Amino acid sequence: MRVTDWQTTLREQFTSPQDSWVVLEGQGMVEAALAGWWEVSGVMISEDHSWEVPVWSGMEVHREAPDEMGRLADSSIHGGVLGLAKQPSETGEVATFLRSLDVEALLVVCPRLDDPKVVGDVVRLAAEHEAAGVLFGAEGVSPFHVEAVRSAGGAIFQLPIRIADGGLLLRSLKAAGVELCGWEQAAFSGDAVTEGRRALVMGDPEKGLGPFWRAACDRQVGGEVAAALEELAVESSE
Repeated sequence: MRVTDWQTTLREQFTSPQDSWVVLEGQGMVEAALAGWWEVSGVMISEDHSWEVPVWSGMEVHREAPDEMGRLADSSIHGGVLGLAKQPSETGEVATFLRSLDVEALLVVCPRLDDPKVVGDVVRLAAEHEAAGVLFGAEGVSPFHVEAVRSAGGAIFQLPIRIADGGLLLRSLKAAGVELCGWEQAAFSGDAVTEGRRALVMGDPEKGLGPFWRAACDRQVGGEVAAALEELAVESSE
C-alpha cells in the first residue's frame, strides 16, 4: 500500500517533531480534536481495532498491523489509534487574541516551561478553571509536543493556545491591560487588583520565573497551581 504524506509525517513526529503538527494518541483524542474543529489529516488504526471513522470527518484512514502500531508508539497509550492533526493557524496571533478577551478574563502564561508533562498539566488545569486561554513562550517546550498533548488530554482542544517569544508576550499582555500574577513555589501573595483581566504567570517548577518575568509581574502568588488559579478565578467573578 502506498504511504501517503501524512503517514510519513506522523511517523517522523516520534523522532523529529515539527511544531506545525500534533500527534493524537487514542480514539478519544482524535474524536476530541474533531469536536474542537481541528483539522485532522489522517488516522492510523490497528487492523484489530473496531473503530469505524465517521464519513463526515473527511479524514484519510490507514489500517496498520498491530505490531507496527506498537513499534511506532506505546500501544498501552494509543490503544491502536494514532492521528495527525494540524496546529490551529491562529496559534501565533497573540495581540489580537488578547484584545478580544472579556474585561474580566483569566489567562495562564508560561514563559518557559521545559517539562512537557508539566506543560500538559497546566493546560488541563487552565481548562478546569475556565481560563480564557494559555500563552506559551517559544523559548520553552511546545504545548503540542506529543508528551504535553498526552498529559493535557482533551483539554488541549477546549481552549485557545498561543505561542510567541517572551518579549512579544509581555508587550501584548501589557498593551491589553492584563494584571500579571507571578507564580513561584516560594512566592508570597500581594495586594489584589479588584477588577480587570489577570494572568497567572507560571515559573518553571525547577528554575522559577527568572529575573525578567519576576520584575514584569504586578504581584506574586504562591502555593499549589490549582489553588492559585482558583483564587484568581474567584477574583475575576467578583
